[in-house]
Amino acid sequence: MTRPDPLALWDETSRDLLAVLRELGDDDWDRPALPGWTVKDVLAHLAHLESEAAGMDQPEGGRVAVESGANQPMPTDLTGVGVAARRERSAATLLDEFETACVARREVLAALDQSDPGTPAPGIVGDLGWDLRTLLRNRPIDLWVHEQDIRRATGRPMTTTGVGAAHVAGLMTKVFPTTLRRLPVGTSVVATITGPQGRVLAARVGEDGRAAPFDPSEGSDVALEMDDATWLLLTGGRITPEEAAVEVTGDADLAATVLGRLNVTP
Repeated sequence: MTRPDPLALWDETSRDLLAVLRELGDDDWDRPALPGWTVKDVLAHLAHLESEAAGMDQPEGGRVAVESGANQPMPTDLTGVGVAARRERSAATLLDEFETACVARREVLAALDQSDPGTPAPGIVGDLGWDLRTLLRNRPIDLWVHEQDIRRATGRPMTTTGVGAAHVAGLMTKVFPTTLRRLPVGTSVVATITGPQGRVLAARVGEDGRAAPFDPSEGSDVALEMDDATWLLLTGGRITPEEAAVEVTGDADLAATVLGRLNVTP
């Protein structure tokens, strides 16, 4: 599968999300989506960060000062005030803001010089120390994950097809070896993922204490099998290992440890 252009990836992921948002009825917006957030709050969050990326003005109280630093994670204070400042707005107004921001952001990004992905990102995330590469990588993750939050909250099935799912799955594949960090030397795990984002993840701990991919045909201490939706829900911290449908073969305690470490979402 050819890797999409970063701007096209962001754009298509936002279009997929917009298609779901436009389907929602009046009774969907107040449904709980995340701890402390309704579906409408998730939309407010999306409108906030897309409008930030587009360089749009923020509502009163909708921005906090951030300390400059090197590649800091998105502060919860920043995301929180963006939602709080929009809480009195209607869902229709928020959806219009999100759509407008997507168009404006598309124009802003198209004007950027992508020849050096290490250049500071525009806007407030640049103050956080994000470079353009980080911005282009992280925003599609946020969009795809929140699309699934909204789908689940409103009784719609998750989707693991499309470029957003492929992007998130690719990044989660790269970080899989970190779930074995600091485990005994030689510890090995193979996870078989089924579904549209199906793949085999295999990692073994080396003498330096770090895990690296290895040939799964060599066997492992534990084998895990789950579908791609379960895997991505675990990596996003949306479900606990106890809630996950996972087939375990081998060391049950090791399996529990690894499943508990799959959540890599800040």
